[in-house]
Amino acid sequence: MAKFSFADAADEDPPATAAYEDPPATAADEDPPATTATGKDKRKRDGGGGPGDVAAGGGPPPKARKLAAAGDGREARRVGGDGEAGVSMRIDPDLLDCSVCFEPLCPPLYQCQNGHVACFSCWSRLNKCHVCSHDAIFARNIALEKIVESIKSSCAYAKWGCCDLVSYVQRSTHEEACLFAPSTCPIPGCGYKGFTGCWSGHFLVDHSADCLHFVYGQPFEVNLELSLPFLVLLGEDDHLFLLLNKNMTPFGHAFTVVCLRNGDLNWKFSYEIKAASRGNPENCLQVKASITNTNEWDGVHPREAFLLVPYDFCGSANLIVDVSVLRSASI
Repeated sequence: MAKFSFADAADEDPPATAAYEDPPATAADEDPPATTATGKDKRKRDGGGGPGDVAAGGGPPPKARKLAAAGDGREARRVGGDGEAGVSMRIDPDLLDCSVCFEPLCPPLYQCQNGHVACFSCWSRLNKCHVCSHDAIFARNIALEKIVESIKSSCAYAKWGCCDLVSYVQRSTHEEACLFAPSTCPIPGCGYKGFTGCWSGHFLVDHSADCLHFVYGQPFEVNLELSLPFLVLLGEDDHLFLLLNKNMTPFGHAFTVVCLRNGDLNWKFSYEIKAASRGNPENCLQVKASITNTNEWDGVHPREAFLLVPYDFCGSANLIVDVSVLRSASI
């Protein structure tokens, strides 16, 4: 049985300082034109919510997709399939979407007596075929089910390092949780989305006063305003960290560090925080812990490790702490 797999046509390296810029497509990479959907965006991949449109938070422009085996030297991992080799073929990905809801077709699949196919959940809400208006007399399309189940799709973030080949029907689920997906800028109201390697340019242009640059392994002093929920820390390799500050009434302030990780798993990070009492500098509190990775910070603070600083240590609206972020190679 032939196995289909398709990947994005562009496999270039990610830009160094831009959020998401697609290279121009060549004539050899163009797909045949697909039927245009009316009344609704054909798929999430064609609309907003992706990392491409910095201002509006929209997605990258649709690219031609080539059905081919991974051949760029990276090890491809198959998710949701049996991992067997198959025949490389080319197909218009819009044909794999339900013609009613425009989501990926997911077995069981049914067709009307004229062969028009939609997903089961859509058929269950229709009394007539949405294409030919025939009465709802549907038959199972086993052949198409086998084709859909055999298709393996590259992740949309393949050019940023994700090597997974995902079952087509699981692609959206995979990409929502993919470690290589872009992170949203934590500054309230910004909306910028970027990958590892893009943050320094963004903060230098838009938030030059809102972040603190540091060198790994070298302690640095932070004069933290206690009313702020976090301070942005930018590593020398453009990894973005947040020094989180949570008011734990009636005890004090809890401090911890998280990393907005964009899939770069070559490094492990840890942190140290040391705070001294304003009234008696000999009284010190210190914590050393591994850094939690997150793709988006939604205001939830890690509970596993943090430094709890009593209010008596703070004494005013600010607290001076010594911070060190350490980096080591992953094995």
